[in-house]
Amino acid sequence: MAEPTTVSPELEQRLAQLSGAEVAVVMPALTTTESLREAVALVRRALDGLAPENRTVVAHPDGALADPAHPTDGAVLLPLPFGAMNGFPGPGQHLAEMYRAVFRLSHRLGVRACALVGSDPALLSADALRRLVAPVLEQNFDLITPLYLRGRFEGLLLSAVVAPLVRALYGRRILFPLGADVGMSSRLVERQLALPPAGRDGLPVWLPTDAVCAGLQVGQAQLGIPLPVRRDPPEVSEVLVQVLGPLFLDLERNAASWQKVRGSQSVPVFGPARWLVDEPGTVEVGRMIDTFRLGYRDLQGLWSGVLPPATLVELKRLTVPAPAFRLPDELWARIVYDFALAHRLRIMSRDHLIRAMTPLYLAWVASYADEVATALPLGVEYRLEQVGAAFEAQKPYLVSRWRWPDRFIP
Repeated sequence: MAEPTTVSPELEQRLAQLSGAEVAVVMPALTTTESLREAVALVRRALDGLAPENRTVVAHPDGALADPAHPTDGAVLLPLPFGAMNGFPGPGQHLAEMYRAVFRLSHRLGVRACALVGSDPALLSADALRRLVAPVLEQNFDLITPLYLRGRFEGLLLSAVVAPLVRALYGRRILFPLGADVGMSSRLVERQLALPPAGRDGLPVWLPTDAVCAGLQVGQAQLGIPLPVRRDPPEVSEVLVQVLGPLFLDLERNAASWQKVRGSQSVPVFGPARWLVDEPGTVEVGRMIDTFRLGYRDLQGLWSGVLPPATLVELKRLTVPAPAFRLPDELWARIVYDFALAHRLRIMSRDHLIRAMTPLYLAWVASYADEVATALPLGVEYRLEQVGAAFEAQKPYLVSRWRWPDRFIP
């Protein structure tokens, strides 16, 4: 098992005092004393009857200090040097290391359940927080992933690649495999500490897939809050690098497991299953199509080293003006699989390779946006289900190319 990193003597003593706690609730987004007091009240309501207050630890950034004149009643406080965990890592940030710090904290405390609340706790209801913890304590679940409320044009990279790929490869229909809010068991924490950290940098796409590969129980909790969105996200190509880079590494690491998986199954949901909301929104489809066609002209040489001739022919058809711009789901799934294979084979700089997917991803977004522009939420949900089904149907294509990459050289 990996050893915890060195901590200060004061923190070491505090951890020893709190050893044997039942639940840890980690809230990196807290910034003020007032928000800390409100968060503790939230935890008290959420865990009422689940865990004794004096055995519940609320870990918060050391900048959110309790006012000694107004002592916090209820859960025990533990200030730690946390950074934000609800968005893309900024310069100098190591998000994976912050997750490992949470795992080490849970291990040192000896808790049965750990809830990581990366979103603003002020948005959460007590019921929502309870859904992250109760399945772990009462039903032996090991990982509870979030269900957020999102509009039809939000979180599209999750819908276009991450969730469909997790579904097809690992056989679990997890709608938000990347979420800032999760519930974890001691079993999951111990497994994470025992795994080598190499290849698990960046966004934690590996958390649900590691759990599935280990045969641990995974569920989903409806949190009733909007999908967390970083205020100043990187440009699209950089987002692809930060999300797909760890995802493709994870795919390579778990190849022996996912090649044995057939089909997929739903994942239990705690709380209302509703996750799409009917909110108005627009997407500049024309600009995305122009970007794709420009990419086809300028990146054709690079794409020809990744994609088979038949795919390039289909992409060429999309460069011709037509009444409707449609990138078929099956074609999109094969494109993602081809880039995952090229990433594995290191045919060029991996970051450069993923950035070259940008025009293709925007082509999928343009096609999807045009199709669901006037659809009702159930219609959007059905449309996204089709994407997941397409990735499942095309999985034999990936397995074949993965096992025998030399049989086809573009």
